[in-house]
Amino acid sequence: MSSSSPSLKRFLSAHYVFNVIIILLYPLFYLWAVETKDSETVEKVVNWTKQATYMTGLVLFLKLRKFETLDKYIADCFLHMKSSILLLSFVMDRKVFWIFGSLYYFHYLLCQLREYSGESKAEYLNVASFERRVKIGATKGEETKKWLVMFYAPWHPPCNQFDPTFAQLSLEFSDKDDKDDGLTFAKFDLARWPGGGIDHGIDLTGNSKQLPTLIMFDNGGEVERMPRCTKQGVIENRVVFSKANVCERFGLKKTHDAKKKGESKKRK
Repeated sequence: MSSSSPSLKRFLSAHYVFNVIIILLYPLFYLWAVETKDSETVEKVVNWTKQATYMTGLVLFLKLRKFETLDKYIADCFLHMKSSILLLSFVMDRKVFWIFGSLYYFHYLLCQLREYSGESKAEYLNVASFERRVKIGATKGEETKKWLVMFYAPWHPPCNQFDPTFAQLSLEFSDKDDKDDGLTFAKFDLARWPGGGIDHGIDLTGNSKQLPTLIMFDNGGEVERMPRCTKQGVIENRVVFSKANVCERFGLKKTHDAKKKGESKKRK
């Protein structure tokens, strides 16, 4: 079992680097405004900046209480800081406001968050391989009986934010060599094969609360999912996609520890 954490090199991608650069531009414009603007504008900018800094810091501190993943928390930091900067730039100077607005727009177009490309044992499935391996192969003993499949869309930020955590889980708990008690991790791209979303009742709209969706299959049938969804289409509220919560929902650590104890008894 590997316990390696997701590579921190992902935070050196263009998405993160340019977000930091954009945020660091505000102090430069702030100093410019203090030196060049009239006293009334300067007082307004200084007071608003203090209030925005306090409120943003408070919000980010409170978000630590519902910490999901490092990627999600950093994304929240960027969102709140950039929102505050846009408001402050409007107070400061309309030209500065348009500069930041343009930077945000081009960053969105050119530096979107990409799928995690670090070490992982998660396999990629399409419609045919899902049917062949998860539905049929598992029942015939050709594959592991249990599969944990992440249904995702690469254009949906929460999916990419959770991706490194899913990779880490696959490194720690994947054991596809054991056909009876092993577990295989896999990913299914709903953007390429949206029919998979229809088959499993997953909403693919832009404001969907079901992306990502994790489903555990055993012997070809669904036994658990996250977030849960009733037959009436009611989705489970406020699901926290942390490593601990995923392990608890699907019993990953409990099953792994029980398996290790069984192997130890056999050796004795």
